[in-house]
Amino acid sequence: MVSNVEISDIRLHAKFVGFTYLMTTIIGLVNNFYVKVGAQDPSTLLENEFRFRTAQMLDLLMFLLVIWMAHALYLTSKSINKHAAQLAFLFRFGEGVLGCVIVLFTFIPLVILNSESANIFSNEELKSLANIFFDVKSIGWNIHLILMSAGAIIFVYLFLISCYIPKWLAYWGLFTYASVLVCFGLQLFIPDFPKKLMIVMAPGALFEFVFGLWFLFGGVKLQASIERSLK
Repeated sequence: MVSNVEISDIRLHAKFVGFTYLMTTIIGLVNNFYVKVGAQDPSTLLENEFRFRTAQMLDLLMFLLVIWMAHALYLTSKSINKHAAQLAFLFRFGEGVLGCVIVLFTFIPLVILNSESANIFSNEELKSLANIFFDVKSIGWNIHLILMSAGAIIFVYLFLISCYIPKWLAYWGLFTYASVLVCFGLQLFIPDFPKKLMIVMAPGALFEFVFGLWFLFGGVKLQASIERSLK
């Protein structure tokens, strides 16, 4: 039986889940569709240095929020199945840490182009070297999304079997994250994997926005979960 104190704690952590989901979604959308546009081209990187740095700081903030989110998700779901929640936490914590590493790698092209020893290379050589790190960054983003999906699938499944959230929302999340996991997993195996199929990220962003709103303002349906555990 879940005590009143535990119910209060779970509801509070659920609010944190909603807040972090909403903030990471909003930051990601603004950054990818406004701030980053044209800011990561080696040819114009130095001209757009402030915009480039702003984009990286927004990414860093987003990944710090992901780490907070992972902790809040674990605290919200550990009463359902502690071992599964721990596994999901590790995936999502790893996502946040890898994200911070990606930010570090993304700064390397700027360091290369600003380096005092850069004059020993031609402009084309510097751009090629910068592009290599941008390519590594892209692979890092693929791995990051795989970790995200793996952890999110476990968390959403726990919320489904506990009746914390409506079934329609849980099934939407499972489908969304499974699609992301498969598509970005295949992209690592198949270099020429169609970029157009990355449209799976669109419904994913919408789900995370709705999911965040639900947790922040609606909260988890603890009464339904308690009644289920008593049957």
